[in-house]
Amino acid sequence: MPLFILISVLLVLVLLAFALKPLWPMQRGLAGMLLLAAALATGGLYWHFGRPEAIDYQAPQAAEQTVEQALAELATVVSEQPDNLEARVLLARSYLQTGQYPAAQTHFAEALKQAPDNAGLMVDYAESIFRAGKPDTADPRAREWLDKALAAEPDNQRARFFSGILLLQAGKPGEAAATWESLLPRVDTATAQALLPQINRARAEAGLPAIAMPATRAVNITVTLDPALAGQSPPGSVLFVFAKRTDGVGPPLAAKRIPLTAFPVQLQLSDADSIMPTAALFSQPAFTLQARLSTSGSADAGTGDWQSMPVTLQSDKLAPVTLILRRNP
Repeated sequence: MPLFILISVLLVLVLLAFALKPLWPMQRGLAGMLLLAAALATGGLYWHFGRPEAIDYQAPQAAEQTVEQALAELATVVSEQPDNLEARVLLARSYLQTGQYPAAQTHFAEALKQAPDNAGLMVDYAESIFRAGKPDTADPRAREWLDKALAAEPDNQRARFFSGILLLQAGKPGEAAATWESLLPRVDTATAQALLPQINRARAEAGLPAIAMPATRAVNITVTLDPALAGQSPPGSVLFVFAKRTDGVGPPLAAKRIPLTAFPVQLQLSDADSIMPTAALFSQPAFTLQARLSTSGSADAGTGDWQSMPVTLQSDKLAPVTLILRRNP
């Protein structure tokens, strides 16, 4: 504790030395007395009003639940509630993450009996199967479940990625590379950059030349005004251009905020403009585009805003889009 007070006093002295710097040339005595008084006051006040015992205080540590205990409790829930699909899937995925593949397979198989059309569970089941097998041997059961998942969801990225792994295990590096290459336009930039070295290793193994990162995909957008609004523009307005899921659920997939200058406005939206890293623009098979001129400067719709009609685009069939702003009714 005395060491703590000493350090505090030294810090005060250093700070005051800078604060009193103008006094040093002409009033050295006064400056020195002020430094000494401040140091003594700091130590005395802390000694009188402070809580020295708090220096060595340690918060009580809550008992931590081990992974094994958590899994055991979850297994008990599943045992007592065999129809609880959510608990069973959570248990299966926990076993998968902890490397307990046979146990994961058992519960994924049971979950698929309750949700036979769930492509995500099919992929999980396939993953638990091939991870339990030999690294250089493709398991036909995993292949079967991945094919089912792709039949249900042709754009399922995890199914495509794991399909490439199985093709590599089966000694087909060229096909594996082609499968992964089909993912590049569908995933975000960071994922594509991580996947590209794997693709080129597979291509090298197949005797094929390396490929470069494809150009960033983007949709070209022109925002213009309804002829009835020509020459008008609310002062201080801000233009928002955004893409949303086709069902309208959730926040925008991508958006740009553009201070208003003049129309028409030219811009692009790409994965770089995505709001959430887990929901990139081109991770969706389709999306809707819309523009809003906000008089309040807020992204939320308000009275007096001008807005365009939504336009739907397919991610694999991009084309330039023109959005026409009209006054809200």
